[in-house]
Amino acid sequence: MDDVWNQEAWENVLRTPILNAADAQPGSRVLVTSRKIDVVRSMGASILRVGTLNDEDAWCLLKKQLPQPRVGVGSDFDELKDIGMKIVKKCDGLPLAIKVMGGLLSRRDPMERDWEIVLHKNLGWNEEDGSREELNYSVGLSYDDLSPELKQCFLYYSLLPKGPGVEKDTVISMWISEGFVQHDGRLESGEFGLEEIGAEYHRELVARNLLELNDPAKSIWEYTLHDVVRSFAQFMSKEEAFVVHKDQADVGNLVPENKKICRLAIKLTHSELELSILEKQETLRTLLIYCEIKPGGSLTNFASLRVLDIRSKKSDWLVDSVCELRHLRFLTFSNTNISSLPDDIHKMRFLQHIQLWGCTKLEKLPNSITKLACLRYLDLYGSNVDVIPRGFGGLTDLRSLGGFPVKMDGEWCSLEELEALSHLRKLAVESLENVPGSSVAKRAQISNKKNLEYLELNCYKDETDEVHQIGVEQQERIEAVFDELCPPPARLETLGIRSYFGRRLPNWLQSPAATTFKSLKHIGLVHITHCTRLPDGLCRILGLEILRIEHAPAIEHVGPDFQTHDEARGEGGVAFPSLRELVLSGLSGWKEWEWEAEQSKVIAMPALEHLVLVDCKLTHLPQGLASDYRYNLRTVALEKLTLLEYVENFPWVVELRVYRCPELKRISGLTKLWMVDIYDCPKLKLLEGVPALDSMEWNCKHWVVALLDQMRGAHPRDIKPRTKCRLSSRKTLL
Repeated sequence: MDDVWNQEAWENVLRTPILNAADAQPGSRVLVTSRKIDVVRSMGASILRVGTLNDEDAWCLLKKQLPQPRVGVGSDFDELKDIGMKIVKKCDGLPLAIKVMGGLLSRRDPMERDWEIVLHKNLGWNEEDGSREELNYSVGLSYDDLSPELKQCFLYYSLLPKGPGVEKDTVISMWISEGFVQHDGRLESGEFGLEEIGAEYHRELVARNLLELNDPAKSIWEYTLHDVVRSFAQFMSKEEAFVVHKDQADVGNLVPENKKICRLAIKLTHSELELSILEKQETLRTLLIYCEIKPGGSLTNFASLRVLDIRSKKSDWLVDSVCELRHLRFLTFSNTNISSLPDDIHKMRFLQHIQLWGCTKLEKLPNSITKLACLRYLDLYGSNVDVIPRGFGGLTDLRSLGGFPVKMDGEWCSLEELEALSHLRKLAVESLENVPGSSVAKRAQISNKKNLEYLELNCYKDETDEVHQIGVEQQERIEAVFDELCPPPARLETLGIRSYFGRRLPNWLQSPAATTFKSLKHIGLVHITHCTRLPDGLCRILGLEILRIEHAPAIEHVGPDFQTHDEARGEGGVAFPSLRELVLSGLSGWKEWEWEAEQSKVIAMPALEHLVLVDCKLTHLPQGLASDYRYNLRTVALEKLTLLEYVENFPWVVELRVYRCPELKRISGLTKLWMVDIYDCPKLKLLEGVPALDSMEWNCKHWVVALLDQMRGAHPRDIKPRTKCRLSSRKTLL
């Protein structure tokens, strides 16, 4: 139980079943982490205090946060060690404090004079203004070093709920709506918009270690605050912002009536919010409601609102009063039951951001939405909107458009109207199977959207039998359509293709065309059911970091052109030089991966850290993948490789997960393997060459004793049974 603040979850939910289980089979333990010792004591737990870092380890951690000198230049910051040790002493050995301090120092020159300024800088508040826990020295010092604009943006993050994060672009839109993102000279040139400047603010906060990814294994877009940083931010913004996250019958007692606050966030789980409680808060500029709302009342009292984010499932009754919010810039009704937007939504002339993600009862947009001249962001992903009013192309200020449905018949907006939206940074198009030919796709002018950073090209919204019942003529048509939807290569960072039914992928992903995508980092190819081969251009995309290919059952063979470097292709570079994560899942017909052992230290995928293979018919992993020079590969996960017979010679892998591989007989030659997790591999008889093994999980008692007898040179400290498992994977790349 991580980060426990009170004992209710233990007393009311877990205590009885866990104690009963312990009586039946002694040996179970519950590990609790908390920053409140009285909570731990009240649970009757044995207390183990986690120590802080010693000075030398703290100094090593600080150095890791700093820009590393070029090879052959300078030393390991040894000349700054004396002043550096004084700085880490102020961090009290706390890793988070050291990381934040490192983020601050990384923005300064590595000179003693600059570091002295940081060491002796005076924070502008008294200790009695808050507890030591809330006013951690390093967080405060880093905050004090921010510009006024960045301070506002940082404090705003403290409003957002813990748990599932809010996407970065959504937060930036909130900042813009509140007026935190400032115009500068670059706006006049047209090269930089408010979104680009907001993204720079965000990158700065991440670089200073004030923001961190919420869950890197699930999303690369959602950020959050560490608990200590969140406590600090909420303390610093307490005069203007208030966060309610307690379940009490009378929420009104938690919201200060006699104080006019500007920003309010409410997240309850077991009780409904009554809007009438908030009627006196007429000065609110931001209102975030992440709980159910009791029907009754309206939004008319919140005339000053700039940002409104409602996640109450039953919100349809609130829609009629939204138009009274004439100053509103940001509106979200995601995952609610709204079935319409107001017909007079055009009266909200300042509205910039509309997010309707997951509104499954919403089927159409009002015609007047085409009059929202300030609209910059519209997200319809997961809704049932299948037509857009004609004239939508007049919204030339749009920067982000998600879930745009293609409709080619009737009096509706068609794909060609995207031509005028030249400022788009993010575009996700649905139902491309409706496009009649390549000439129509060409008129959308995707290639002329020079600011495009994110592109999704999707066919069928829902996976139905239609996608499997495709004729040759239809396949040739969709191939021609996708060929004309080539994005501009300059800025594109993320590309997704879903439910595509062509036999080949677009020609701009083939070599040599793919080499022009200098900024592309993430590619997701999902439900490409009829593709018979992977494009040879992917390995030539120099900046590609994450590649996910899912549900491609027609691929039977992956040849050397997928991952083998060929100097004849030009540039003399390495294939997949930056790839960190490779996921190949649902290639159910895949039988052969042709990749010979590479004889030199120059190998393909030299940066690969994580490999996931799911549902294929490989009998073994290729020798080229299991290279002695693949120093960065640390984790390998294999599931439903129904013909796999052995896994061997991965000398740098430290974590191996093998699930549902019924023919697997041997695991060997993983000399640095620290943890192995095995599930439903009944023929596995040999585990050897794993001298560093420390932790092992399995599910079959009838063979584990025999397997342990065969383990040579390994003495795992932690061996435990597993009852069930499933590979955890990123919730979404896109």
